Amino acid sequence: MIRKIVLAIGAVAAAGSSSAFAETLSVRGVYPAGSDAAAALQSITLEPFGGPEGQGLTIALGDELRAAFIDGVPYFRVVPFNSGADAEATLQGSLSLETFRRDSGEKEREECVERDDRKKCVKREKRKIPCWDTVARIKPRVRLVDRDGVLLDAFDEPRESATRYCRDEKRPSEDDMIDQLTEALAKDLRHRFAPVDRIEDIRIMESREGLARDDRDRFREAVRLTKQDEQLACDAFRALETGNPAHTSVLFNVGLCAEREGDLSAAEAYYRRALAANSRADYAGAGLRRIEDRRRAEVQLAEHNAQ
Repeated sequence: MIRKIVLAIGAVAAAGSSSAFAETLSVRGVYPAGSDAAAALQSITLEPFGGPEGQGLTIALGDELRAAFIDGVPYFRVVPFNSGADAEATLQGSLSLETFRRDSGEKEREECVERDDRKKCVKREKRKIPCWDTVARIKPRVRLVDRDGVLLDAFDEPRESATRYCRDEKRPSEDDMIDQLTEALAKDLRHRFAPVDRIEDIRIMESREGLARDDRDRFREAVRLTKQDEQLACDAFRALETGNPAHTSVLFNVGLCAEREGDLSAAEAYYRRALAANSRADYAGAGLRRIEDRRRAEVQLAEHNAQ
């Protein structure tokens, strides 16, 4: 029985290790902004936001918009408010907030209930003490309006954060919670208004089931090469396709190589073939969604650069 338990623990550890050190290919791509209308702009004026936390959002959002780069080039020209310079659109709005405390049950804690003459605890008992949530909530009202007053985009989604503490703990800082919510909101708005140029490490498929013995060895070597030379790994995966034209892992990995190289049409075709070979190939489905996003980003960039 002990030996079975040890073997089971070893299997779990091996599974965790394989997940933690899964083989990947590095894929760089531009992904779309949430708002097509905002992404088409080249210049924006950031009007100071109203409300008790409006200034904080104005500063954080200005920093995020100025830091939006695609291919090393600033995406927006952020025009200072009241500078007299013209911009295609103005970001305006307000940010209100509220904080409060609510009950959050109890927790058990050992407490001293009896001490000796030297004040040393000689008896302890478990006691229940009350706990609460400190809640911080922000309510943004953001409008993107062009120079003719036409509404291009609006964002009104409230955000909140809750931190639990009990009577024996320090109450969380509401100011810190508000600052974190505001910074996160600024980052989300940056992604809403401008595309994102990012590099992702995307997992390859590693299943060799269904491959002939020699091809299994070649596939395993291709997987190993992803850690050393991604181009050689891709060459090895492509060499396996001829003899395995309907193998899900081979097709997906070749498609991922095409995506890595920026050939979105080829990547899409391979992902569809991988799904045709195995309709449950989640990796291929995720790949198709990435391709769709990247094509939307291409349209946004074309409209932005045509201005």
